[in-house]
Amino acid sequence: MREQLKTELRLLIIQIDQFRERFGDNDIRPGFLDEYFEIVKTFFCAYYQIEENDILDKYHEIYGRNDFDKNDILGPLQGQRNILNSFLIINCWSNFELFVTLFCQAFLESKEIEELLDLDYLRVKDTLKNCTIDPKTDEKLKKLKKDHIAHSPINNKFGKLLKKVNPYPKGRSKKYDREFLEFFGKLRNCIHSNYIYYGSHDYEFTYNNETFSFSHGKIVSQSTFTESTIFSLTLFLKEIFLVITDNNKFDKEIYDPSNELIK
Repeated sequence: MREQLKTELRLLIIQIDQFRERFGDNDIRPGFLDEYFEIVKTFFCAYYQIEENDILDKYHEIYGRNDFDKNDILGPLQGQRNILNSFLIINCWSNFELFVTLFCQAFLESKEIEELLDLDYLRVKDTLKNCTIDPKTDEKLKKLKKDHIAHSPINNKFGKLLKKVNPYPKGRSKKYDREFLEFFGKLRNCIHSNYIYYGSHDYEFTYNNETFSFSHGKIVSQSTFTESTIFSLTLFLKEIFLVITDNNKFDKEIYDPSNELIK
């Protein structure tokens, strides 16, 4: 995995420069790649700093004992790596969410944005279509409308963007890419409950011939839930970002407010 990480970091340096040349320094599209670079770089540096002898030394220091051996720290060693895996998933997804929100805000037509904002309201209205709704009640129901596209569910937003990619890149499946994003979001949400899935129904997703199983009240299971697999998932997420940016032609600047954090 070490060589794969280094290769991706070097590729990202090139892609960031290309995107800055196309869209400018303050645009969310190079901003997404730049943030992804920082996330992967941090993961790379931290992961390969974790050594058995370092953990042993820290255990001797924390407990004031010198009788620990390598078998005692196998669990904590993997625990630290699991934390890094969580870091990779959470931050890559947050980065993608910001990109999707800002891209939708700039790229979608006003009617499409209104559809996203009104979706919960319209769903309830549809559920109550056989009921009489007086104007006063309808005004209360309108409070279900979102006041900003950032509050609209991510699945609805990336669904709009993928739908606009037509024709879809040869060799890719729009249906699978959408299902992958839904899966990645579920996986990210499970991190907040120590990878335990709480859902109304069980769920499975297959990626690279490996199946992730989500069963209510149980830890997400997958045959080879390794760092390499996790990193591969983030690479696929970046591929979908490129599908959206390269196939939805929009040359105007999409300002990235997070740039102000580093000024």
